[in-house]
Amino acid sequence: MHKARREAFGEDCPCGQAWAGEVLHAVRHLGYEAMWEVLVGTLRGMRRRVGRQAVERLMSYVAERRDMIRYVEFEARGWDIGSGPTESQCKATTRRVKGRGMRWDLVNVESLMQLEALYQSGAWDRWWSRRHVLN
Repeated sequence: MHKARREAFGEDCPCGQAWAGEVLHAVRHLGYEAMWEVLVGTLRGMRRRVGRQAVERLMSYVAERRDMIRYVEFEARGWDIGSGPTESQCKATTRRVKGRGMRWDLVNVESLMQLEALYQSGAWDRWWSRRHVLN
């Protein structure tokens, strides 16, 4: 988003900041379609080739991820949509797996991290009961 803003409007242009705010507000509070309409409108009004290319790249990026960009729905379900909780979980999981004096080989550590994340997220019982039924 902000890479496209810088390329289309320049590093410090207030109009670029306002545009980014409009796009982010639309996707967060109104949904993907509203964000898409802002991008289409921007593309129609963009005169500079470099700016048009930046907006087109952003549109291509979000189009490929449309199923993941459902913030309104996710928030309605009570899910976190920011990266903060995920980053915090990664840090906590790494601390528990990589304790003092522990050594893991690269082949096994990813599986161990996944199991630890299941446990810490409270999804262990649900995962295990489903896994047990399938096997």
